[in-house]
Amino acid sequence: MFKHHLYKTAQSPPEEIEHIRELLEEARKKHTIDYDIIDIGTLTGEQKEQLLESIRIISRKSGKSVVSKGKGALPISRSGQPGNMGILVQLEDGKPKDVFPHVKNGKRIDCIMYLNGLVRAESIHELMENESISEQDISRMITSLPELIEDGLVFLETEVEIEGGRIDAVFGDKNGNVLLVEIEQRSKDNATGQVQRFKIPYSEKFEVPPGNIRLGIVCTDIGESRLKACKSAGIEVYKLNLVKLA
Repeated sequence: MFKHHLYKTAQSPPEEIEHIRELLEEARKKHTIDYDIIDIGTLTGEQKEQLLESIRIISRKSGKSVVSKGKGALPISRSGQPGNMGILVQLEDGKPKDVFPHVKNGKRIDCIMYLNGLVRAESIHELMENESISEQDISRMITSLPELIEDGLVFLETEVEIEGGRIDAVFGDKNGNVLLVEIEQRSKDNATGQVQRFKIPYSEKFEVPPGNIRLGIVCTDIGESRLKACKSAGIEVYKLNLVKLA
């Protein structure tokens, strides 16, 4: 069972706190997730330290930055105290599981951004799956270990600029072909056409015969209709666990 704790102080921006409260109420109605609003000023010294330690534990386990460093307020100030902007702690079965705002892989997720996503999601589990791994995480995984996609595959480069777009990652296979990869969390409706448009510009720019260019998508999820479209278009599809689907 999930629950939210929103921690605020007398210095917290009232309009932002009210916006967060409204979103918490929407999430409660849609997903039956209760919430409490807690004034940090009412906490004892021990309770305050427990809050700080729970935030630090979340940070260590998830690799998320939670200490302010001059680029936007985070839950823990540079002096080691709870921040004033509003701290949202997500609990599962009574144990702290996530905290907002935070920064991971250079991307800041604040309370409102998280709650907007939660309100739009069909379930909290859907949101957690989408946030569990970023496109940057996937990129690091497959470029560091290209054999996860296919034996003999060699990573060549990332973010290759071509006319009309950018290719997320390029690999070479043992048969002398190149594999152009689009990395996504959930494969979108326009992914098929986007990947198909890679082939000719890449062929012309790098003088690789079109017949030696493979196209692929690596994603965390893909709908059945989208998978069928990729198969019809000759695009290889790899899900998060990198089992070949097409």
